[in-house]
Amino acid sequence: MKTSYAPTGINNFHNSAAINLNISGEKTNGTCYDGPVYRISASQAKKIQAHFCGVTDCRCAHGAVDQLNESGTEWGIRVDWCGK
Repeated sequence: MKTSYAPTGINNFHNSAAINLNISGEKTNGTCYDGPVYRISASQAKKIQAHFCGVTDCRCAHGAVDQLNESGTEWGIRVDWCGK
């Protein structure tokens, strides 16, 4: 499924444009956000973080991707910030 991802507020501190992604559409519960998230791959999470803030020392939310496990192999993005 194709979606555009556009975090808001402090989660898009640098006011970047939305990013378009191809995702499976599989949902789960978030760990940092009390609501549903779409599962994304680790490489998509890195792509989102680089798109919203490529500065490694910056303290912003880097697109607010949600790490779903300790090993960093499962990630998620908020469903309510995704559009068609």
